Amino acid sequence: MGMDSPAVSCNGCRRSWNSVAMAEGLRALGACPRCNGRLTFADAASPVPAAPETTVTVAPHLVLGLPRR
Repeated sequence: MGMDSPAVSCNGCRRSWNSVAMAEGLRALGACPRCNGRLTFADAASPVPAAPETTVTVAPHLVLGLPRR
């Protein structure tokens, strides 16, 4: 098994994260949650994918269904 480089690593506390989802969250935070240090991303050139647009087709009060009696 070969070890790949982590998706995100902190320059301050040397913590690393391997998950792509965690990398997106840390990109939104902009700093290490442990030490507030600078983060280095393995895929610095790739942009964060945009969230897909959603449309509501059901009225909000009908989403959970009928109330129990």
